[in-house]
Amino acid sequence: MPDRILKLRDLRRILASFGRWEDSSRGKGSHTMFFRTIDERRVSYPLPTRDDILASYVRQLRRRFKLTAEDGVCDDDFYGR
Repeated sequence: MPDRILKLRDLRRILASFGRWEDSSRGKGSHTMFFRTIDERRVSYPLPTRDDILASYVRQLRRRFKLTAEDGVCDDDFYGR
């Protein structure tokens, strides 16, 4: 299943369930930063704080945070079906 547009509040909930956290004070302008620790290294990803997060952002975020099928997180697990 291809990645899809998500509401920011839904994406926040999904990422929190996978142990990722948000620091809105670290973003610039209309962006917020999400973080994950991978191999004792903090990885970050900025997201715009608009209502709808485009599928391209979701796809990039999943790759960056290792939440793809190749990393063991299938689409159903990620989207909560």
